[in-house]
Amino acid sequence: MSTELMQIETREALDRIQQFDVLSLGREDDLGRQLNFSEAIPEAKAIIGVYKRIPLSVLEDFSDTQLKVIKNNAQADFNTFNQILSFDATAGDASSSRTTIINNIKARRDPLFDLLWQFSAYGVARITDTALLETQARSTIQSIKDQSEKLTEQLQTAKVEADNALSAIRAVAAEQGVSQQANYFRKEADEQEILADQWLKYTYRFATAVGMFAVISLFLHKIEFIKPANNPETFQLITSKFLVFAVLAYLLIMAARNYTTHKHNAVVNRHRQNALLTYRALVEAAVNHGTEDIVLAHAASCIFSPQETGFSHGKGDSSSGSKSVLELMTKSITKVQE
Repeated sequence: MSTELMQIETREALDRIQQFDVLSLGREDDLGRQLNFSEAIPEAKAIIGVYKRIPLSVLEDFSDTQLKVIKNNAQADFNTFNQILSFDATAGDASSSRTTIINNIKARRDPLFDLLWQFSAYGVARITDTALLETQARSTIQSIKDQSEKLTEQLQTAKVEADNALSAIRAVAAEQGVSQQANYFRKEADEQEILADQWLKYTYRFATAVGMFAVISLFLHKIEFIKPANNPETFQLITSKFLVFAVLAYLLIMAARNYTTHKHNAVVNRHRQNALLTYRALVEAAVNHGTEDIVLAHAASCIFSPQETGFSHGKGDSSSGSKSVLELMTKSITKVQE
């Protein structure tokens, strides 16, 4: 077995020459047509091709002696290439040095192949070893399985989290939708409260006017220019007082009715708002589907049933709501029996 230091040095030398850019050897631009090394490029490619046939992964199987052969040859050929890269055309013996370098490169490939062919052959056999390939394939497949299982677990976890997030989003969206619908009843209740306060003020004013007129009417007959002198004037005075009092009383009654109407509407709309906001909790607390229908029927009846006004004395017909509840109870009992 080889030492780690020799493996590192050989790997660096072999990798350096395998990665060498052979086209950089031409130097046509700076050496001109007479002294460039373009004709050495094909032979240099052949030399580098010999080194490329030795995989870096098989170096650990060779001994120090074998690695030393590979390293020394790789360093020697790289040094030859480096001579081309550092070639000075102004030197006195530039032409003869160029010819010597090119001839050395042209004569280098076959001897190099004789030295390194067994390493290339071993590398090919090692890479194409079926047992080794099978082992590597099994290792790769097992690694893929392990990663796929981890990814599957992560996907399952992500799916559960996504489902929980989606459920939360849907619940929030539903709550927002219900809150938005309940907001209409809240606005209506606030408006009815404002109108009720206004009509309450009018009621107080008309009640005050009635009381003041009642007090003043006690002393009207004592005023000199209003005091009746005979029976017709007395009848006229009584009739005028009665008409004024009737008008004021009528206005008082109308103001009171308008106040009770708007106050009643405010209470009803506030009640509908609360019913719309709380029905969801009741539905979620329901045990079965039939109970949910009954709860929804009651909530819908509370929200959408016609409301009484301050000008009508009817109590409305609640038989339809009771009938629907009874029908829903019958349906739920039938479903349970099935």
